Amino acid sequence: MTILNERIVLDTNIWIFGLRQHPQVPACARLLDWLGQLHVVLPRQVLKELQANLSRDELATLCRLLNHFPDRILLRWNKADLETIRKYQRLGCKLADAAVAAHLEELGLGVLVTENRHFLKEVENLPFRTINAHYALEEMRGSSLSR
Repeated sequence: MTILNERIVLDTNIWIFGLRQHPQVPACARLLDWLGQLHVVLPRQVLKELQANLSRDELATLCRLLNHFPDRILLRWNKADLETIRKYQRLGCKLADAAVAAHLEELGLGVLVTENRHFLKEVENLPFRTINAHYALEEMRGSSLSR
């Protein structure tokens, strides 16, 4: 199973670094170039963080991407259950990260792509895996080579 054939969440930092084409994390922008091949879920917490952190022009670019790939990017505005969020806080997540983790669990999603190196790294047996943008690209390249 690779991220090419499962629903994934791109964390807020992937979107921000990718839209801004941040020179220290070029893999984020390259990952956004693959949106037409991915099945992305944008949960409420990530949407709220993007609204709070992107400029008007960046939000317009994001909206164009969402409109360009309506069958590939699924928006989920439902709130995560407070008890699930608290569970992830007890495991060591800050509130916003706990909400993202709760969304992943509740939506049954298997992958979070994030540049947050510390996102639940010490927690074992999570119902999803976390990978960075560079690894995601490597996984997709490996998958496309094996076809």
